[in-house]
Amino acid sequence: MDNYYSKGFAAFFDSSYTGWVDRFSPKLAQHLAQAAGGNLTAADICCGTGVTAAHFLEGGWTLYGVDGSKAMLDLARTRHTGRIEEGRFRLIQADARSFDLPTNVAACVSLDGALNHLPSLDDLRQCFTAVASALAPAGEFVFDLYEQSHFLHWNHVTLTDSLEAVVVKRGVWDTGRRSGMLRVSGVFDAGDRAQRVDQTLTSWYYDTADVTDALHAAGLEPLSHGFGGIDLKCDSGSCSRTDVPCRTIYRARKA
Repeated sequence: MDNYYSKGFAAFFDSSYTGWVDRFSPKLAQHLAQAAGGNLTAADICCGTGVTAAHFLEGGWTLYGVDGSKAMLDLARTRHTGRIEEGRFRLIQADARSFDLPTNVAACVSLDGALNHLPSLDDLRQCFTAVASALAPAGEFVFDLYEQSHFLHWNHVTLTDSLEAVVVKRGVWDTGRRSGMLRVSGVFDAGDRAQRVDQTLTSWYYDTADVTDALHAAGLEPLSHGFGGIDLKCDSGSCSRTDVPCRTIYRARKA
């Protein structure tokens, strides 16, 4: 995950790509609160601009936000200044494969296909191992990964043309290689606030067998869960207009 989100893309991302996270996070926080009992401590891995954190903090959690992108963390810091000053939210700039927390937590989460940016199964295992180290005994890890059905929609050119942004997305997805790239470029915001958007996203697909093996290797036991239906669909983009699930949600517990 070396191609961290830049300042312009982080702002565009925050305005355009957080709908699913904003909708799913309250349900996730409620589920994890039942599992955690009175220990409402968690880490959001690849926390981005702090959208998931907002719902956990509202629910009374104390939270770590981990992300490799300074630009994303800057937006999260602005969004949650009060909670940071209260000591309930701490931001850590670190890679998802090698982060360390000051204390163990009852839960870890990573949402919206963030871990699809990891370029190999070994990288995925490294991330899961770091998560296992961060979790308290019996702590839970919930995350999602995009399916190839989502990435196939990268094989298009799309234009966002609004008062807030003029942005072109063009990409390619190779089903055989299970990887692809998406180029996002243009201008976001207006007047003195206008920012250049210039980001190339790369992602990889991992199937259920890959993920299950990687979880076991890290000392995490895959578990069933009740998430499904609308939870598996995106809130925007062409894939949101089909009936095919965009993602798989995983739940695991530290032994």
